[in-house]
Amino acid sequence: MPVRIFGLPLAACDPAKTWRAAAGIIADRLRAKYGESVLTEYIELFSPESFEHPDIMSLIHNGEAEPPFVTVNGKLIQSGGKLSEGRIRKELERLGLESTAQER
Repeated sequence: MPVRIFGLPLAACDPAKTWRAAAGIIADRLRAKYGESVLTEYIELFSPESFEHPDIMSLIHNGEAEPPFVTVNGKLIQSGGKLSEGRIRKELERLGLESTAQER
């Protein structure tokens, strides 16, 4: 199931405090919980790849929402604010995805 996180290109003093870094942490946690069932992808807005998602780019162009944007299986589930792993997990589970992680 594809999870896409769209963030703005930022030049930060600390590379660990970027949208890309936050998306990487969430991707690792989702992979640990759901295994290969979830493919998390970070897409930098205004990169050539971002223009392959006209629905997201039109949100910015029309001033309808603010980044970061998160889609699950093509559905926009978050715009603006902090990235929410809980919101992503809730949508994945609503779509029937179950954890593959061993409970401790």
